[in-house]
Amino acid sequence: MVALEVIDFVDKRTRRGGASLKPIERAALLVFQVYDYLKDAILTGKLAPGERVVERKLAEQLQVSRSPVREAIRLLITEHLLVERDGVAVFQPTLEDFNEIYELRLAIEPMAARNAAKSITPATIQVLQMNWEDTKRRLEVGDTSRIVDLNQEFHRTIWSCSKNSRFCRIMDTVSAVTQYYWIRVLNIVQTQTNIVQEHADILSAIVQGDESRAYDAMFHHISRDMTVINELREVPSVLTDHIAADSRDGRSRGRDT
Repeated sequence: MVALEVIDFVDKRTRRGGASLKPIERAALLVFQVYDYLKDAILTGKLAPGERVVERKLAEQLQVSRSPVREAIRLLITEHLLVERDGVAVFQPTLEDFNEIYELRLAIEPMAARNAAKSITPATIQVLQMNWEDTKRRLEVGDTSRIVDLNQEFHRTIWSCSKNSRFCRIMDTVSAVTQYYWIRVLNIVQTQTNIVQEHADILSAIVQGDESRAYDAMFHHISRDMTVINELREVPSVLTDHIAADSRDGRSRGRDT
């Protein structure tokens, strides 16, 4: 049974510097290596919101042909981390977009948790339990290096056992942007989050087959970030200013990559 407790979490991630991207090692699936490099650069702020992404320059920086770069860019456009606007650029976050993403999550994820409470298997319970234990263990020792990934894996596992393929397809289209915003929310407020407690509440309800409680626990979990967003509405520049600050380090917004 999952222990219910609250662990204060302060994001202590070290911001990465503005060094140029390093050449990648040769391997079979260059597209996915380039994709991982670019996605990481966007999520960590190395590539700033609005910054142009130029296929030829990236190919030169990464020392690969233009073909895998072109395909990686296409994949990131489908995930909404890159947009086509006078070429290709890193998407520009806004509070309106932030709210739209979380309203979508509130419409889908609580119902996915309800469905999971009806259909979850022992194997999936074990996956969620291990995820929760890993999250708890890392936070106890101040290791936040995988917290965002673990959070995403926890939610994705619940979508996957909801027995609703449309839920999964819709959430997959916004998962990368959701991850981007979640990192920024943690940084903006240097938050103390109850992720361990809240995930424990969700998991406990699902394991017990309590559909109503699973729905409510997930709704509360996502609503908590919405509260932060609504507070930021009074100072709408905070979100975008903070994101821009992540990527300064010698770089200027709008610079071509």
